[in-house]
Amino acid sequence: MKKIYYLVLIALMTSGFYACQKDLIELSDIEKNRMFMTMFRQQANSGVSGDPKASQVVNTNDMYLTWYGVEGAAGYRIQMKLQASAWTDPLLLDTIVGPDVLKMTIEDLQYTTIYNFAIQVLSPKGEAYNSLWYGYGDGSHNDDRCEYRMGDRVPVPEIIGLQYVTKTSLRVNFDLTYVTSDTVFQHENGKFLMDEIKVEPSRTNPELPTISIKLTDADKARGYVDVDGLTSNAVYVVNGLNNNIKRYWDRLYNTVMIRMKGDPGTPILIPHVVDTSALAIQYNASRLDTILNNYMNDNSLAEGTIFRLEPGKNYYLGSTVTISKGLTIECTDETQRAQVLMGLGYSATNDALAYNFSFGRNPLPGELGGINIQAIVFKNIKFDAPFAWKYVSLPTGKTSGSGNYFINQYSGAMPFVCEAFEVHNCDFRRMTRGWVRIQGPNRKFIEKIVVDKCLFYDMGVYDNNGRGYQYFSGDGTNDKSNIFNNVKVTNNTFCDSPLDQLFSEAANRAWPATTTWNIELSNNTFINFSTRSTPRYLFNMRYNPSNSRFTVKKNLFVLTKADGDTRSMYMAGMDIRNFNGVVFDIADNYSTNTNLSNGQIFTSNGFNSATQGAGYQGGVLNVGGLEQTIVKLGTNPISPTDLMEDPNPIAKTGADMHKHNMDGLYLKNTNAVRTHEIYTLGIGDPRWRKNVTP
Repeated sequence: MKKIYYLVLIALMTSGFYACQKDLIELSDIEKNRMFMTMFRQQANSGVSGDPKASQVVNTNDMYLTWYGVEGAAGYRIQMKLQASAWTDPLLLDTIVGPDVLKMTIEDLQYTTIYNFAIQVLSPKGEAYNSLWYGYGDGSHNDDRCEYRMGDRVPVPEIIGLQYVTKTSLRVNFDLTYVTSDTVFQHENGKFLMDEIKVEPSRTNPELPTISIKLTDADKARGYVDVDGLTSNAVYVVNGLNNNIKRYWDRLYNTVMIRMKGDPGTPILIPHVVDTSALAIQYNASRLDTILNNYMNDNSLAEGTIFRLEPGKNYYLGSTVTISKGLTIECTDETQRAQVLMGLGYSATNDALAYNFSFGRNPLPGELGGINIQAIVFKNIKFDAPFAWKYVSLPTGKTSGSGNYFINQYSGAMPFVCEAFEVHNCDFRRMTRGWVRIQGPNRKFIEKIVVDKCLFYDMGVYDNNGRGYQYFSGDGTNDKSNIFNNVKVTNNTFCDSPLDQLFSEAANRAWPATTTWNIELSNNTFINFSTRSTPRYLFNMRYNPSNSRFTVKKNLFVLTKADGDTRSMYMAGMDIRNFNGVVFDIADNYSTNTNLSNGQIFTSNGFNSATQGAGYQGGVLNVGGLEQTIVKLGTNPISPTDLMEDPNPIAKTGADMHKHNMDGLYLKNTNAVRTHEIYTLGIGDPRWRKNVTP
């Protein structure tokens, strides 16, 4: 009887299996007869490194594509786009080849530019039976992506430049004098050959006409042409060409991009309008990024436009804001500041949506030159990324904190010059991987950076060491880059926010003689600055250019923890090793008297370091001498808890171990505080002294 029961059970299970199997393999006619998907031949799918028959860049800027043939194919459809664009945007190539064609070469592509390629197998049965696309994959699916960067062009003579830019006109200057003996550019009788000036609209305003000027002998002798009939606020790409050259990208000399002048109108109030999404309703937040991104391409709004946010209201970013045009974003009420939430919710792969602003933008087709950006200014705003996570509070399946910043840059972004980057009276929370970061091979130059009266807290802890990137992160990839040309960081508080360093530019570059760094760090308060590992320098700039200046004055440094808290308390000063022409102006920096190392607040590399700081050769390079390079304790040293109301971290371990009661940083109204140099000399961030009665 038991044997019959088992046989019946097996029969039922087998029947169920075949029934399920039938459901699983029941395919539609299209699914059964769709063409097989092909792939471009490359290492990702062949596993062969250095395969001479694989798809590859040839002749520096030609793309050789080869793919696997599919039996019965009616042909193959090939598409190409820029990395920076979407497959839904207008394509650079969309062509069909026959079934016997298994390779092609696309010639004369833009130098130093990344392209993506996709391929589909066509079916003789019709479009519905075509294969799936290969090449549409994203950064998370590299095996389904075909992406190649064209090689770099040989150095290009700097022949053309712009002058007298107005709303509708400009002058194109050019100097054709041949001065380089080994150049590959054509020249005759000591002059480079150039026969045309072309002023084309950028892809941000492609509807505008191109102006082409064929150069006469008189033009060449004069050295300039004037161009009129341009459009106010529009962006143009200006090139000089030698049309004797067959390949287009080799005809060009240096490229210059310019935005025409315009008159900023009255400030624009962005009304607080909550959209219909559940999270926007939950956070009572109005979307901001679409308005700002539209402004970048809106030639009816001049560069330098001021956008105002409603006091006390929440706004949010639903995508990255790419800043290619100067602007001010502000709240006029300093006490009821607006808040910008830098992302709401999670992606389909359960990653926190934590967007950022971005310096400049990726180039569009035909854009070889750099972009000039007027001042970028933020005033009276609180910035937060509420869904970003930290290493100390990771969700299941994650191994590091969110990779978010306040302002970042695409790796393929165009060269840019920014007139100023200024942040005034702003708060920053939960920027986990970094604050300001530049990257990529192209030149980046910021004429001036000002960060004043800002509060940085509950940031960082990207990994177990609290690293990630720095507050000010130079990438050291271009000799002509300089984001530290003129930096003033004053009257701020950095409270227990473990990022990698404060200032960092660690690459050993061949800096031009005109490149200098001028950094001022004054009247700031540092509470447990990046204590998780060592060394965590304030200045990690060992290969600084000559003739630089470092000013460090009236800063307060505090390392503090409760009794029984076993955390490390690391903090390092500076790593600066090129002393040629360098000036240090370090004076009147103070600390509390707890958690000291060898009598001073730094566990390594104090400002007075003789080999990596202002103590070089007995402090001869410091304006106030060696004594002033040492962080002082005061006549009557004071502990953190005697100086401040409640300075210790909220918890000793866990998710809150780097959080503080921000109202607990005010100085105590006691005689010990009133008579200490930290108070009498106005050391540190002024905001914390307001409760003290003189």
